[in-house]
Amino acid sequence: MKKHFSVSVQSILLKLSVFVVLLNSCSSTENSTTDPVPSKTPESIVIFTINDPHGKIENFAKVKAIIDEEKEKESQVFFVAGGDLFSGNPIVDFHPEKGFPIIDLMGKAGMDVSALGNHEFDYGQDILNARMQQATFPFLCANVNNSAGELNVPKGQVNIEKDGFEIAFIGVVETSSPGNIPSTHPKRIKGLDFFEGVEAVEQYRDSAAVKNADLVVALTHYGSRGDEMILRNHDFVDLVIGGHNHDIYNRKVAGRYMVQSGSNLKKMTKLSLEVLEGEIVNYNYELIDLEERTEEDAEMAQLIAEYNNQPEFFVEIGTSMQDHDSRETGCFYTDALRTITGADLVFQNYGGIRAGLDYGPITPFDIYTIDPFGNGLDTFSMTVAELKNFLMDPEAPSLAYSGVRIARTNGNITIYDSEENVMSDNEVLVIGMNDYISNVHADNFASPVKTFEKTTAEYLIEYLQEYQSVIDYEDCNNSI
Repeated sequence: MKKHFSVSVQSILLKLSVFVVLLNSCSSTENSTTDPVPSKTPESIVIFTINDPHGKIENFAKVKAIIDEEKEKESQVFFVAGGDLFSGNPIVDFHPEKGFPIIDLMGKAGMDVSALGNHEFDYGQDILNARMQQATFPFLCANVNNSAGELNVPKGQVNIEKDGFEIAFIGVVETSSPGNIPSTHPKRIKGLDFFEGVEAVEQYRDSAAVKNADLVVALTHYGSRGDEMILRNHDFVDLVIGGHNHDIYNRKVAGRYMVQSGSNLKKMTKLSLEVLEGEIVNYNYELIDLEERTEEDAEMAQLIAEYNNQPEFFVEIGTSMQDHDSRETGCFYTDALRTITGADLVFQNYGGIRAGLDYGPITPFDIYTIDPFGNGLDTFSMTVAELKNFLMDPEAPSLAYSGVRIARTNGNITIYDSEENVMSDNEVLVIGMNDYISNVHADNFASPVKTFEKTTAEYLIEYLQEYQSVIDYEDCNNSI
C-alpha cells in the first residue's frame, strides 16, 4: 500500500508540474499577443480662411496678430484664401504694380495658398503673371488651360506640410459667364480655356500626392452651389473652403463641411480640427469678426498706413445728399454716362456696381470703389426689336438704365419714348454701355458707333467735376 501510494503521489506531482509549465506557457503566449498597442492620438490643426477681400487691406494688421498668437500655441497652423484678391480698393487697383499691396500683406500675414478667383484676371494676364511670381505663396486653379493666351497657368493642386501634417489643396475657379468663362472682362482671358470645377477635382482622385496627404481640402472660388457639388460627387474631399458669392456659412453636406467667410476682409473663419488617419474626428468652427478686434501687429499697421497715403484719391469732387444703395447708385451712374455720351439709353450691369454712394463728400476713391474694373465706354446703334431681343435673352444681366422708359409685363418688353409713346420695333436708338457688357454679349453688340477714350470711372469723375456735383437719387430704381 505504501509503495503504491508513493508511486501515485509521484505521478500526481509529475502531472502537476507539467500542468504548471503548460499554464505558464499559455500565460506567456497570451501576454505576448494581447500586449496593448499604443493608441494613435489625433493630430490637432488650425486653418484660418478668408475669401473675396477685393483689395480691402485695413484689417490685415489684425489678421497677422491673430495668426501669430495662434502660432505661439500650435505648430500646425494654416492660412488660406478663397480668391478674388483684386478689384475693389483703388489703393490696390491703381498701385504702380497693380494689385501688389494685397499680395505683399497676405504674404507677410503668413498666407500659405490661395485659390485663383475670377477677379484675379481683371488686370490682364501679364499683370497676373507678375503678381503670382512676386507672391510668397502659390495660387491654385485646376480648371484652366492656356491654348493661346499669356497666362503662366498655376498648379491645380499642391501639398502643404506643417510639423509633419500634410494637407492636399485642390483649387478651382467659377465659370458662370456666358461661354463657360469666369466673370471678368472677356478680353482679359483671351486665349484661355476653362472647364467645370467639379470635373477638374475628379482628376485628382487617384493622385498619389492626394492619397498620401493627411487631409484633402478643395480650396475654391466656385460659389456655394459648386462647393456643394464637389462634396456630393467627390468623397475623397474632406473639406471645402470656398469663395465667390460673398456668403457666410458653415454647412454640412454629405457628412463633410463647406465654409465661406463673407467678403471685404470683414470676417475670418477659424477651423480647429482633430484628424485621425485621414478622418476629421473633431470639428470646431469659429467666425471671427475682424471689425470688432482691436489688437494689431504694429509693423503691419504701419505698412498699411504707408500704402494708404495717397492724397490724390481723397480730394472732394462732389457731395452725396444721402446714403445710396446699389439701385440708387445705378441711377446716378447711368444718368452721368448718358450726359457724357448723349445716348438715348445707357445701361450698367449691377454686378459692375461694387459699392453704394454714401452720404457726404464724394472723392475719386469713392468712384473707383464703386467702379473698379477699368472698363471702356461704347455706344451702339440698334433697333427697338434688337434691343428687346437682348433684354429677353435668359443670359442678359440685371441692369440699371437711364433714358427712354422700359417696361417688362408678363414676360414682354415695351419701350416708350420721352413723350411716353410706345416705340415701334423698327425705330433706332443710340445705346451706351461699358465694354464688359458688349464683350460678354458680343452677338448682340457687334460694332460700336463710338468708342470713348476714358474708362467709365473716369467719366463719372468728369461728370461730378463738370456737370453735377450734388447727388441725390432717393428712392430711384430704374432696373430691368
